[in-house]
Amino acid sequence: MNYTADKEELYRHFRKDPILFGYHIGDLDDFYFGNCKWAKLGENEIEEAILIYTGLETPTVLAFGINENFNSFLEDLLPELPNRFYSHYQKDCLDVFRQAYNDKSLGTHLKMKLVSDDFNDHLDDGPEIKRLDMTHKKSLLELYRRSYPANYFDDRMLETGKYFGGFINGEIVCVSGVHVHSDEYKISVLGNITTHPDYRGKGLATAVTARLVKELHANGNTVALNVKKDNFAAIKCYEKLGFKIYCEYEESYFTRK
Repeated sequence: MNYTADKEELYRHFRKDPILFGYHIGDLDDFYFGNCKWAKLGENEIEEAILIYTGLETPTVLAFGINENFNSFLEDLLPELPNRFYSHYQKDCLDVFRQAYNDKSLGTHLKMKLVSDDFNDHLDDGPEIKRLDMTHKKSLLELYRRSYPANYFDDRMLETGKYFGGFINGEIVCVSGVHVHSDEYKISVLGNITTHPDYRGKGLATAVTARLVKELHANGNTVALNVKKDNFAAIKCYEKLGFKIYCEYEESYFTRK
C-alpha cells in the first residue's frame, strides 16, 4: 500500500469535490495534519485516497471515493487499518469492510452545503452570543454532557476560535462550532451544535449558527456540515440558514473479526 504526506498532491485530488472531501481538506491544515495518515491509489496523480485520523482516542477512517475502483482499493487496505475505528463511508463500502470487521451502525447521515446567505435573516434572533475559548471549556463540556453526550468533540477544537455560544443569565445554553476548519484551504465543516434541553424549540441554535456561518462565509470559506438523516429538526434549521442536502453517507463503528 502506498502512503503520501504531500499536501499539494492530496489537495489537487480533494478539490475535485470539496463537499464530499470536506473533512479531508480541513485535515490538511497544520492544526490536524500530524494526526493523519493518507493511503493513496495512483502513482503520478492520486486517483483515490483514504484518511486514517488518529487524533482521538479511537481512530476514524474516512472512506469516500469517486472512481469505480475505490472498493478494490479499500479492500487492499483492510489489513493495514486499525483493529477498531469509527468510519464515515459510502454505502457500497459496507460489504468490503465486513470481509474483515464486525460493524455497529451509527446511522445514515447527510452532507449539506451552504448555497445561499439566508443566515443573514437570523442574525438578530436569540440570546447574547459570544465567541468561546478555553476559559469556557468547563461550561461547554457540561452543556455537551446534558444535551449531546455522544458528540465528536476535542478540546483543541476550541483553539480554532470558531465556536460561538448563546448565553442566558450568564450560562451557555447553546453552541455552534466546527469539526474541521482551515483558513489556508478555505474550508469549514460545522459540528458540535446543540441546545440545552430546557431551551429547545426557541430558535437559539439557528441564531448562534447564523453568527458562526456569517464569519466563515465572509472569509470566503466553503461551508458544509454533516447531520443524521432522521434529525428532521436540525435539517430544517440548516435549510433555513441556506444549506442544501448534497449527498448521503453511512457511519459505523468497526472491530476486527
